[in-house]
Amino acid sequence: MAEKIIPDLQEIYDVLRNENSQDFPHQRVAMVNRVLNAPVNVLPEIHLEEWYNQFWRLAGISAQINRLSDEEQNLCAQLFNVAKNQDAPKKQFFALALILFGKINETESLIEKKIWSKHLRDDYETFKNWRQIMISGPTLVERARISHARKIKSFLTEKYSYVIERHAKTVINNKNCPKVAPKDYQIYYCWFQGEENLPVLARCCYNSLKENAGQYKIVFLSEKNFYDYIDLPSYLIDKIRAGKVTRVHFTDILRANILERYGGLWLDATVLVTEPLENYKKLLRLPFFTQKYTHEKSNDHPIAKRFGAYSSYGRWGGFIQGTSVLHNPFHAFAKDFYNEYWKDFDELIDYVLIDFMTDIAYDNIPAFKKELDDVPINNTEVWTLSPYLNTPYEGFPYDKILKGNFLNKFSSRKQLDLNAEGTVLKAIQKRYAPETLSIRNAQ
Repeated sequence: MAEKIIPDLQEIYDVLRNENSQDFPHQRVAMVNRVLNAPVNVLPEIHLEEWYNQFWRLAGISAQINRLSDEEQNLCAQLFNVAKNQDAPKKQFFALALILFGKINETESLIEKKIWSKHLRDDYETFKNWRQIMISGPTLVERARISHARKIKSFLTEKYSYVIERHAKTVINNKNCPKVAPKDYQIYYCWFQGEENLPVLARCCYNSLKENAGQYKIVFLSEKNFYDYIDLPSYLIDKIRAGKVTRVHFTDILRANILERYGGLWLDATVLVTEPLENYKKLLRLPFFTQKYTHEKSNDHPIAKRFGAYSSYGRWGGFIQGTSVLHNPFHAFAKDFYNEYWKDFDELIDYVLIDFMTDIAYDNIPAFKKELDDVPINNTEVWTLSPYLNTPYEGFPYDKILKGNFLNKFSSRKQLDLNAEGTVLKAIQKRYAPETLSIRNAQ
């Protein structure tokens, strides 16, 4: 198969989503130059179905793509002029590049649909239709999602008002929330299938944690031992065993129970630790710690727009959480909330139930509000490495990304190319898990 010079749109979406807004121009310029220098004679097949299914999340990206700088406008003009003189297949290749920059008119003057596959023609028409909707009224799309989020939050707040009342007046003191002694501060890592079954990326992350944990003890949680650490109501255990509570969402329950009882730090299985945690003990000794992009709560904030984060607004992350006190008001509320929710329901009201629950706690539990407000902005590039794992390492700004960013989150759903050499993933494997280098994708 020929190298894909233009990545598929989901990959581009992942890249743009995880870049700071000021880096959009850099990404677009790099992409245009990449296309201009591409020695490709075969039209890539780009399928957009995944983007249509998540069209409201595209609204912010569409707005960014439509605001091209003078430099980018000149580059796109250069791209168009080069494309006019190409043979038909390569002309279509350049046309697709122009689509990604919102250059619909230029694209239509280049395309010869008769040589496109049917699904590519259909995709192009669908792309045009969705783009027109987003250009004419992206705020309507955003408002629909915001309205949906508000209805869920209002429903949960009213239904579980009695749970809120139990925790609303919590006061943090040595009696209610005794501090975790430094020697007892533990780090929790969970892979339900057990350490022996860690896949490559999770193995790299676990080894990086072991290397950088220092004095902190690591507790590896799996199906064999997590009940040794927590007590759950029988009805919740039954729903977990019946598969009504998925592993992903059971992780939220497990995290709340573990941190409420023992304190410490929870890191998801795909968080790479690239510096000694001892260097960040001030953060870890906060009553509440999480990765944080912003202090703001605004629907217009770039983080909210980019991630569709209409509850968290980038103020917290479930995949990185810690506390230096026992019975932290947030984790005590979360534990109580989950118990009541799963008593009433057999399915999720929304995939990000954790964010709605956290937002409700922030609004109604003053002790937690202060805790979260006191968390400084940190690890703002936490997702930046994730979309680049299959990218060539040479020339990649790996060290620049890691600077001031000691925790790095990867998506467990991203398909990894374990066969490719010289990639960012291979560099991470060599550094943190050389024993996995012989593992290859199934043929």
